[in-house]
Amino acid sequence: MTVVNMVLILDWQKILLNQSNPVVSAMNKAFTQLLYLIIPGVMLLSSCSSVFYYPDKERLYYDPKSVGLSPEDIYFTDTAQRNLHGWWFPAVGTSPKATIIFFHGNAENLTSHYLHLAWMTSEGYNLFVFDYPGYGLSEGKPTPKSCLEAGQAALDWVVKNKSQDVPIIIYGQSMGGIVALRTAIDSKSEVNLKLVVVDSTFDSFQRIARVKLSHNWLTWPMQPLSYILLSDHWAPDNLESISPIPVLVIHGQRDTIVEPELGEKIFEQLIEPKTIWRIPDGTHTDVFWRHDRKYRDEFLMFLKSLDKT
Repeated sequence: MTVVNMVLILDWQKILLNQSNPVVSAMNKAFTQLLYLIIPGVMLLSSCSSVFYYPDKERLYYDPKSVGLSPEDIYFTDTAQRNLHGWWFPAVGTSPKATIIFFHGNAENLTSHYLHLAWMTSEGYNLFVFDYPGYGLSEGKPTPKSCLEAGQAALDWVVKNKSQDVPIIIYGQSMGGIVALRTAIDSKSEVNLKLVVVDSTFDSFQRIARVKLSHNWLTWPMQPLSYILLSDHWAPDNLESISPIPVLVIHGQRDTIVEPELGEKIFEQLIEPKTIWRIPDGTHTDVFWRHDRKYRDEFLMFLKSLDKT
């Protein structure tokens, strides 16, 4: 919930509960108390577009040159003719093992998120990270629909320009996971898709809103509003249809941003081949930074195991 929304809630509470206000009478005191409970939940859900999306258009967070990388600037368009921007990091070596398309998470822009997977280039993997509409140099406004259109456009660009004969790994992190899952479902029969990874993510806007509302005694009764005020029209459906493409679900068990139960729900809906990594002390999107980065080695071994199947 934004600060503006909190201020609006407090203003309404003062107005509605002010007994000296002539608008408030004995007849509507009960109704006033009901609004006192309902308004926070309604404000939270009605502002979900701002809750889900916090783009940053201007800032360069981490210059790739500072970590010895020089990505190629890529500009492409989606079906709505928005100009979108991405960075292409070629694999070190002459024969890439696969191309990773990174559907990054919320807030900031690609200039911070690329660091989660930039290390894969030295292991022989191409990396393409792109910004959704409204993020970084990408035009437009982020919405569930526009983010999905951007994800599909990114995949199409890679297939057409960089990876005709190279298998593709779709990696969705946090908010990007819901976009990655839907993109994989819509495109799996058209591309050489090797693996889908969803890291610290969710598959339903309604479900994550319900979980968030359930964590506070004041908003707990408002959980049904998540199904009334939010739409899952652009969320993935029929997760089992991703099969036979392997899916790896990664979720930190101490994640307070996207709760572990949401990752479990994704895994529950998938069918084989599927794998889940429950990171015991993991928080949000930190799997490759923990325990002296041991999960980087485990991820590489996991990818190698797929080559044997």
